Amino acid sequence: MVEPPGRGRNTTARPVIQLRSTPTAAASVRVLERPWTDEAVLVRALERREPPAIAELFDRFGTPVRRVLIRTIGSTTDIDDLAQETFLTVLGRIQTLRDPSALSSFVVGVAIRHARNELRKRALRRWVGLDDDLDETAAPPDPVLQQGARHAYRALGRLDATSRVLFVLRHVEELELSELAMALETSLATVKRKLARAERRFAALAQGDPVLRDYLRRET
Repeated sequence: MVEPPGRGRNTTARPVIQLRSTPTAAASVRVLERPWTDEAVLVRALERREPPAIAELFDRFGTPVRRVLIRTIGSTTDIDDLAQETFLTVLGRIQTLRDPSALSSFVVGVAIRHARNELRKRALRRWVGLDDDLDETAAPPDPVLQQGARHAYRALGRLDATSRVLFVLRHVEELELSELAMALETSLATVKRKLARAERRFAALAQGDPVLRDYLRRET
């Protein structure tokens, strides 16, 4: 897999040091601040596929994208590939972003759509017997919490992809409803309606699972 530029570097703005020759042949140092504090500048640079801007994109959103993918899917399997696909989609669609201040929601929205598509693919593979249940590698290390998380993801696996994504992003990632609506490119009323349906379905599944019911009681 091709490593994206800038992965693993610090996400804060960093000065670029340039050496400039002087008539006396001595070198003086000029510090140039990176302009990414202005998201409009970053978006325009991304449209031009400037390497420093692409590196900044990975630096800034690499961790949030991976977290969204892992939490919604419930497994780290193929996460690197999905993250790279997410960023390739972002770069391919960046010109459709009308409001540069919404860059974060735009990136998260692309990650959500990739997660939802992956959930649908995995559900189909399980249905035809080509895949086992999700391995909840993102579960906490504590044995009790790990068992509860495993049952929680098992229940989530019985929800449709959209319901699962909404439920996890609202109750695990704690995104605001307005953020969900923007990321999913839908209305706030639609998000509320679909989330309420997901919550009712999950609550019914939890009531029928003693382990999950006890786990949720501990968490609350």
